[in-house]
Amino acid sequence: MPNELGYFTLPVKDLARAKRFYGALFGWEIEEGGHVANTKFPLGLSASGPAELPNAYFRVDDIDAAAARVGQLGGTVRARHVYPSGPNAVCADPDGTVFSLWQPAPGFE
Repeated sequence: MPNELGYFTLPVKDLARAKRFYGALFGWEIEEGGHVANTKFPLGLSASGPAELPNAYFRVDDIDAAAARVGQLGGTVRARHVYPSGPNAVCADPDGTVFSLWQPAPGFE
């Protein structure tokens, strides 16, 4: 089965203000770290913005193998992080388009 989008974040400047705004706008219940608790599709807010575009995380079974494959195919891994939701890798394709890989931690599947 092909990989699919696994998580989606909106980079925001002020997390507290964004929680109030998006909570009121969409009816989201937003947890302390920015994870939206009451949607079917996993998404959240990230205090890494503002940004013109959201951040797409593609779900993978093995973050290390997927990150290695990015390099084998001519892309780059720009950063690696581990969050309570699981490890991720910020990557770029050979032309510079940025995307992220995410291996869900138990309970985030």
